[in-house]
Amino acid sequence: MTKIVAKALVRSSEGLCLVLHRGNTHPRFPGHIDFPGGEVEPKETPEAAVMREIQEETGLLIDPNKLKKLFAKQYQQTTHVLFEAKLAEPDAKIALSWEHKDYRWITPEELNRLPKFPGADPYYTDVVDYLSNQ
Repeated sequence: MTKIVAKALVRSSEGLCLVLHRGNTHPRFPGHIDFPGGEVEPKETPEAAVMREIQEETGLLIDPNKLKKLFAKQYQQTTHVLFEAKLAEPDAKIALSWEHKDYRWITPEELNRLPKFPGADPYYTDVVDYLSNQ
């Protein structure tokens, strides 16, 4: 059975994008750059999953009417789905979960210059590849 992972480029009302940094104790790719999101649970849509994961990982609420699918890509036994998401509350405060140690709001230019590095999460690499082709 194929696993589905849904992640998001969360954009603020000013057009900045949210980038997370995984904690050093994270079981997968500790210390790496990350985007909010995670696995789609049984009987859950990728859209519902990404909104749930964003809230769990950051405390942020997403406007479901401003959720846009950017791509879906198969990687071995996992389907990666990337969304663009806009905040429901522009001035909301971030409350990180145990999975992440830090975050930054970055400009679209900085987002387009995110590095590719050996041993990165394949999902992260897919996002960087997608951004470089836009």
